[in-house]
Amino acid sequence: MSKIIEKISGMTVLVLGLISVVLVALIYFGGNATPLTVGEEQLAVPKFTDALIYWAYFLIGLTIAITVLLTIVGFVKKFIENPGSAAKTLIPLVLFVVIFVVAWLLGSPQKINIIGYEGTENVGFWAQFTDMIIYSVYTLFIVLALTIIGTGIYRKLK
Repeated sequence: MSKIIEKISGMTVLVLGLISVVLVALIYFGGNATPLTVGEEQLAVPKFTDALIYWAYFLIGLTIAITVLLTIVGFVKKFIENPGSAAKTLIPLVLFVVIFVVAWLLGSPQKINIIGYEGTENVGFWAQFTDMIIYSVYTLFIVLALTIIGTGIYRKLK
């Protein structure tokens, strides 16, 4: 059964990665849409920008959903086997919540100046949400890098 799960998860990662590579390639090689005029300057806008943004939304949502689902499943399994150790399963979820709350508090609701954008979704909640996502990605990238380095050191010393 575990071999089937490994094959399915491996294929899923390959398919998601391939779609991502194709979309990034389309950004670079897929041509440009109608240029955006800002003052006297014309800015090139890739045709497939929206597709890449929606794909990123999908991947972020999928990652969050899988993380929460597996945390809940792990918690229930541990709770049935040993209620005392079940709390350890919630630690990653609590850490994610702490990271997002701290990142939200670091964010600023001030208007973000975006060249050529005249809408109202770059101020207030959305500006602070954008900052939260950026700070969270920075934090999680640093944690990931430290984990990789720490695991390598741990294996060498073991």
